[in-house]
Amino acid sequence: MPIQPDSPYCNSSPGLKDKIHCVVYVIDTCKVKLLSDKMIDKLAVFRRKNNQLGIPQLVLMTKVDEACPLVAEDLKNVYQSHYINRMMQEVSTQLGVSLSAVVPVKNYCQELEIDPQTDILLLNAVIQMLRVAEGYFDDLDGCDHVIKVVGD
Repeated sequence: MPIQPDSPYCNSSPGLKDKIHCVVYVIDTCKVKLLSDKMIDKLAVFRRKNNQLGIPQLVLMTKVDEACPLVAEDLKNVYQSHYINRMMQEVSTQLGVSLSAVVPVKNYCQELEIDPQTDILLLNAVIQMLRVAEGYFDDLDGCDHVIKVVGD
């Protein structure tokens, strides 16, 4: 439920530090096909609101190794897997985000040691988040210049 303007927690004049710079949806790759129409509709409403506010959005597809035996065998296969590619396309379509905004990752769950291939996927996801957040700031900065030029 959206926060109401008269709520004691509502900041009616949020500064840049109080705003959301990037929204990340986290979806279990194994459960993409199980997303209900009701959940997809809720996510669509949320996505439209974020679009109106100019907030960039990404989707993390987790547990790619559990969803595909080829990827479980070797994480380097994540972008070669036809199944993972199909799931990325399905998520892209269902959530209404571009395919480039869907990032596959493997979760650490029972590992006792760090794994470079897992870390590469996770680091790639963090880099993507930082890039879209930076784009959000660039768009804000560009708007400030437009306002200044129009105001002059």
